[in-house]
Amino acid sequence: MEITKKAEYAVTILIDLATQPGDCFVTARDIADRQGIPRTFVPQIISTLSQAGWVEGMRGPGGGVRATSDLGELTVLEIIETVEGPIAITRCLLDESQNCENRPHCPLHGLWIRAQDAMLDVLRETTISGLVEQKKELIAEVSV
Repeated sequence: MEITKKAEYAVTILIDLATQPGDCFVTARDIADRQGIPRTFVPQIISTLSQAGWVEGMRGPGGGVRATSDLGELTVLEIIETVEGPIAITRCLLDESQNCENRPHCPLHGLWIRAQDAMLDVLRETTISGLVEQKKELIAEVSV
């Protein structure tokens, strides 16, 4: 499964919310405008993030969305899998129950497993707090 824009936007929204004061509700429109995300996507993604228990929304004046806990320790892998489900670089790794006649003598299967493990390790090791720090560094470099 390809990592979609929806998953990328979910990570971006959580980075945005992680930089806001904890008691502050932020509108979906403000997030969309700050992050360059189409406004129609943000409420859909926030709904998924809310179901995961990571954010909460409040309707009406002064409403919006905010983090329900410290988002810093969330990993990119957790976020992607919450939004899109399991990810794999090739279909044969998603469904090991599929009978592939070539698997016992396929030279690619071991390669795909190693590549998959490396990708998952990177996504598992990358947290929202790490991405927030990286964003700060990138902004500082641009403003110099």
